[in-house]
Amino acid sequence: MTLLLGIDEGTSAVKAAIYDADLRLVAESRREKRLSYPQPGWVEQDAEEVLEAVVGAVADVLDRAPGDIATCGLDHQGESVLAWDGETGRPLTPVVTWQDKRSQEVLDRLESAGQAEEIRRRSGLPLDPYFSAGKLAWLLEHDAGVRRALDQGILRLGTVDSFLCDRLGAGFATDPSTASRTQLGAPDWDPWLLETFGVPGDVLPAIADTAGDLGVLRHPSWRCELPLRARCVDQQAALVGAGCVRPGLVKATYGTGVFVLAHAGEDRPAPTGGLVPTIAWRIAGRVEWALDGGVFTAGALLEWLSRDLGLAADPGALAAMAADDAYGVRVLPALAGLGAPWWKPEPAR
Repeated sequence: MTLLLGIDEGTSAVKAAIYDADLRLVAESRREKRLSYPQPGWVEQDAEEVLEAVVGAVADVLDRAPGDIATCGLDHQGESVLAWDGETGRPLTPVVTWQDKRSQEVLDRLESAGQAEEIRRRSGLPLDPYFSAGKLAWLLEHDAGVRRALDQGILRLGTVDSFLCDRLGAGFATDPSTASRTQLGAPDWDPWLLETFGVPGDVLPAIADTAGDLGVLRHPSWRCELPLRARCVDQQAALVGAGCVRPGLVKATYGTGVFVLAHAGEDRPAPTGGLVPTIAWRIAGRVEWALDGGVFTAGALLEWLSRDLGLAADPGALAAMAADDAYGVRVLPALAGLGAPWWKPEPAR
């Protein structure tokens, strides 16, 4: 039996699912992940816990699979980053998630220096702490362990996919869809952007195709090795998963946030109406683009309203309240700032 494994390393949980050749579900597993908020505006995850969640979810489905895996794909939470020791694989920092705002000071400095327009021209992205470059610059400036590893020549910086692949044996690499979310250039790292943000290119992962022979994932707790054949940002993975493989097709997915992507073809689209260009994928060297519009807080808002404020027994119970307009209440989901089209990083107060 031909078996396909998908690994979804999302913001709040890791999900693993095995399908047969007809895309019928064979087995699935889910591992929750904790978010921590050590300071206002900081949103982190423990990198080892993220790795353990991936390893545990995959081990669970492999134990129930009627055979070995023919091919495996990994998607991940895009703009979240961390630093680790290139010799031991030990994390030097937590995962600084895409919701984190600590890099605003770096971006304000670049704005004051008149760099914002050239950064937008080269990357297609506005100066916003959502993207990875500011977070990486902040770690290099403020974390003594990161600077020490840089001086020793053992530092690795990257998004979560490159950390997972490095620790699980597939090498220190990422893909162009992910690189396009860093604001450091894509489909290749941009020397000017690297210098402007102060991020050395030699501590970043190689950029490989989104799909192809990407190596093998392995772990002692798994009963077989996993041929990695796709690696992608979660939203771009959802774009192809929804069948949006031709220009003009659009998807919207709902989770921690809501993200709308429209397939835009082989030419990079111009930023328009607050939407930003992003690489959808690169396969056999051919790049395809998308336009992206993201709402940062959606499912997370429902959890906050129900769990933290106690307005309902669970997020699902909020639907009945929302359907009853007698309350006369409107909620602006700006707990992590506003994404497209406004790009206002300050949380609503």
